[in-house]
Amino acid sequence: MHFLHKYFLLNDHHTAHDEVAHWRVSALRIILTLVTLLCFLVVCYTYTRAIEFNLIYIAVITISFFTIAFSLLLASKRFYTFSANALLLTIVAGSLSMNLFLTDLELAKVGSMFMYSCPIIALMLLGYRTALAYGILNIIPFYMIINNVDLSGYSGISSQLPEADLYITGLIFLFFNICIPLATARTIVAAKRLNKTMLNANSFLKDKNELYRTLFTESNKAKIIVDENLVITDLNQHAIEMFGLKNSLKEKAVRINGLFPALNSKELNIKNQIIEYKSRYYKSNYQQIAMSTNYRVYDFYDCTQEQLIKQNLSMMEQENKRLRFRDSQTKLPNREWFEMQCDRLTSKYQKGFYIIVTQSANSEYLNLKLNKADSQSLLITAYKRLKAMPEGPLLCAYIEGSKLCFIVGSSSSEQQNKLLIQIKSTLDQTYDVFGTNYQQSFLFGFAKCPEHGEDSAIVLSNACEALKFADYNLPFSGYNQKQSQAFMEKYEISMLLDEALQQNDLSVHYQPKVNAKGECIGLEALARWHSSVLGNISPTVFIPIAEEYRMISRLTDLIIQKVCAQIAQWNKVGLPLLPIAINISLLDFSQADFMSKLVKYLADFNVKPNQIELELTETSLEANQAHSLKLMQTLQDWGFSITVDDFGVGYSNIARLADYPIDKLKLDRSLISQVTRSTRQKSLVKAMHVMCDELNIKCVAEGVETEEQVLIMSEMGCKEFQGYYFSKPMSAQVYAECINENGLVFMTKNSATMKGS
Repeated sequence: MHFLHKYFLLNDHHTAHDEVAHWRVSALRIILTLVTLLCFLVVCYTYTRAIEFNLIYIAVITISFFTIAFSLLLASKRFYTFSANALLLTIVAGSLSMNLFLTDLELAKVGSMFMYSCPIIALMLLGYRTALAYGILNIIPFYMIINNVDLSGYSGISSQLPEADLYITGLIFLFFNICIPLATARTIVAAKRLNKTMLNANSFLKDKNELYRTLFTESNKAKIIVDENLVITDLNQHAIEMFGLKNSLKEKAVRINGLFPALNSKELNIKNQIIEYKSRYYKSNYQQIAMSTNYRVYDFYDCTQEQLIKQNLSMMEQENKRLRFRDSQTKLPNREWFEMQCDRLTSKYQKGFYIIVTQSANSEYLNLKLNKADSQSLLITAYKRLKAMPEGPLLCAYIEGSKLCFIVGSSSSEQQNKLLIQIKSTLDQTYDVFGTNYQQSFLFGFAKCPEHGEDSAIVLSNACEALKFADYNLPFSGYNQKQSQAFMEKYEISMLLDEALQQNDLSVHYQPKVNAKGECIGLEALARWHSSVLGNISPTVFIPIAEEYRMISRLTDLIIQKVCAQIAQWNKVGLPLLPIAINISLLDFSQADFMSKLVKYLADFNVKPNQIELELTETSLEANQAHSLKLMQTLQDWGFSITVDDFGVGYSNIARLADYPIDKLKLDRSLISQVTRSTRQKSLVKAMHVMCDELNIKCVAEGVETEEQVLIMSEMGCKEFQGYYFSKPMSAQVYAECINENGLVFMTKNSATMKGS
């Protein structure tokens, strides 16, 4: 039974709109199954008799109809339309065959009646149009029956199968009383099921409509119903109250976009749309309802507060975005903005462009001498001068430190050089900072985009790198790979130095300070570094790197700690204690906590201030005169000795030294080396000694290497010497061995020994 139920498709279920209904396929299969069975019975009944009476054509015809019926049965589901039409044509062909091959006219009339079933079958399987066509076609057999038209003469048949009336009438009987009724019954069952489904659907729709109506009228949202032409057909009470509308509005054929202009024709299909109505904001949404007419239900709710919050947040976001691209202190465009704009210009300037970084040659000095506000004022003035140039640079911005950056187009090198000279001339003018004039000289580093980097950030970094190689003699420095390699090597050293400072891997050597007799009267502490990666690195290499990468203060702190620890150790073993000089950098001296840290280090190792000499450069004193003077006075009050180191390098003003509490003045080795060769230089050094004597400042001859230099400087009144003539810098251990062996005397005879240490 399950097989028959499944084969004849006796269950009705939903089919796609382009698929044939199951009940039609079921009816077709019922008809074809019974027709095939009837044809088979006819074949079984007639085949033997047809052979017996030599009526082979009857066997051929019956077998052909059986084959056709069976084939159509197999194809009925997959090729429904073809099979249905073929079945109707087969019935017509069967009726025609009876008229052609039956000699009995009355029996042939009975065969013509087969065609009367075609309209019924066509109506069930294919629809009323096909049924109407076959109904019209049935006029032909009706005419033939009424007028006794005999077609057997056309076939040339003179005899027929005996008892033909039996199987012909039996065939008609079974066809009209079993086949047609069963197919009709299947159709009626399908119709009843469909009617029941429709009733259930109508009931469901009625309930849904009631529910929807309740939700529509009692909803806490304003709801408006529009038809397919967007004409308002209904609106609930909440909508009337929210928008101040009249209930009669739905009778006036008002379009919803006429009521709310913000809902224009292009945005009517947008969900979650924000509209403004009478200075308030509403969120609009809609639901499509597919009926005979396509209705749409719009709902609105007041989102004024939300929208105002969003607007405020948007304004804050815009402000944050603006601040993001501005330096917080100077309010100038920052590096991020500059890089972003450069990336945009890449497509515009096909030939590329130059990114240029500029900075004052004495920016470090100004940063120490001026306060932060003054430095920023000077920088802002420089920026304004660049922007005011008629044919000046583009995209001027502020980057880290005291640097400005800008771009120039990739024109000819001659035009570029001319523009850079004009820019330099503009920037090098006098700057008025709160009534004080400052003469500046700007340096420039440049790199080409995209030749010198994949993106603007890399090119800008390369331009900053090139700036490091600019100086007074060569104010314009272009990026090149060799310089970059040198920079990377320097950067590698800085990384190793940073690690060494963290691990206290640097050592201290001591160079004796002696009198003319070679008696040691003090020491100078000098940093030494042996890297496990690079080996011994000269102080002339790593000291400038420490200053450039802002590690010099950490290095100074380490030296002070090691010196204090060494003094404590020598005191413990009974070695003579002499003042030890420590070099103090510009950055060290400018730190607010320098004094407190120094005192703390001495207290940690029970070292007295008179055991420490602080060696400063002229630059340290000049950077911030008020700060320097106050700090030096405080240091002397504590008992520290103060020495000015490398005097005579660059611009020196010995008269100004009278303003500072200085104990010693170390003459640079460049002055000492020339006293034996230059009379003018000798006179200059002698004049310095005279002025120092007047100021009660001791002179120290630094870098003495020959006996002649010692004699000349002694004749001038110099009482203190330092140099390779007496001793090279040595480790604490070697120094202790020398003291234990020779005492505090370092004469020429010991020089060879010292040089080998």
